[in-house]
Amino acid sequence: MKYAIGLRARVPGVRLGFAYQGRTLTSWYGAGDELFERWWRLPAADPREALSAAVAEFRPDLIHSHNLPDVLTVLALDVADGRVPVIHDVHDMQSLRATPYEDGFDDPEDQDVLERDAVEGCAGLIAVSEEMRDELAARYTLPARTLLFANYALARDTAHAIAPGRSHDGPLRVVYQGSLSANGSHYDLRDHFRAAGEAGLLLDVYPNRDAPAYRELAETVPGMRLMPSLAPADLMRALPAHDVGWAAFNPLLNAAHMDTALPNKAYEYLASGLPIAAGPHAALRRLVREHGVGVAIDHASELESRVEEAGLARLRERVRDRRRLFTVEAHIGSLVELYAEVAAAAVAA
Repeated sequence: MKYAIGLRARVPGVRLGFAYQGRTLTSWYGAGDELFERWWRLPAADPREALSAAVAEFRPDLIHSHNLPDVLTVLALDVADGRVPVIHDVHDMQSLRATPYEDGFDDPEDQDVLERDAVEGCAGLIAVSEEMRDELAARYTLPARTLLFANYALARDTAHAIAPGRSHDGPLRVVYQGSLSANGSHYDLRDHFRAAGEAGLLLDVYPNRDAPAYRELAETVPGMRLMPSLAPADLMRALPAHDVGWAAFNPLLNAAHMDTALPNKAYEYLASGLPIAAGPHAALRRLVREHGVGVAIDHASELESRVEEAGLARLRERVRDRRRLFTVEAHIGSLVELYAEVAAAAVAA
């Protein structure tokens, strides 16, 4: 959806189609289907025929395939058969995960082979972080055209002006928004939230969908509130009421994956004017270090002192000054350039 909004603003007249499994954007988020001319559902049991029909009908200049699963990129490469270039967009490396990708579909048995085939077969590759690109390059031969394009926020959904905030003169108001789990994965944040309560932090949690285990947790953790799930634009307007955005995850099973990840929430906090509390995850810590837009912590008990050392007002001012840098609209031109280069190379070939 973010790509589509950025592309429509940057390239008037662009035609966009969406082949999907599971649910459409509107069924997930309440909006988004209107951004695309056509939608094609790919049956889980046998998606090849449906994708072939979609490509034949829409006749795209290129295919942008978002992993996971990598099997969809491999399928697109097979269907396109060199006639249409395929861009492989990597947000999540299965080879770095110890837990399955929870998308409601069975994980394929040959995931490592699919990851290699998708990366080495594509005409252009997108990675969300330097760390992810380096991990891919260490394993596979990358295509000639690659792009770093993070999970930026949408400028259109952010408040036009962000209040200066307050000085650090009371308990920190911390917010977490996004996925939650209770299965030991990197989104199992129950111990983190208990520690935040013990540290005296005020914590608001906005889950992206119903989280019964966290409703029960909020009843026992002082200072924690489980908030309603909000539409993306409404969420972006709610975030600035807080002091710091929580971007620390459970590293027990997927530490290697989290070292490469720059999740949506990090950029949504920043675009909303909030500094980040980054856990022990390499890409997130580099983001904080390079831009000076947050603090790095190993435990919730460190957050108050780290923010006091950095100065909450100074952090907020720096984020406010730079928040447009963390948006899709600021970077969409680089994606358009990649599209143009890939398409031109395909025509020349």
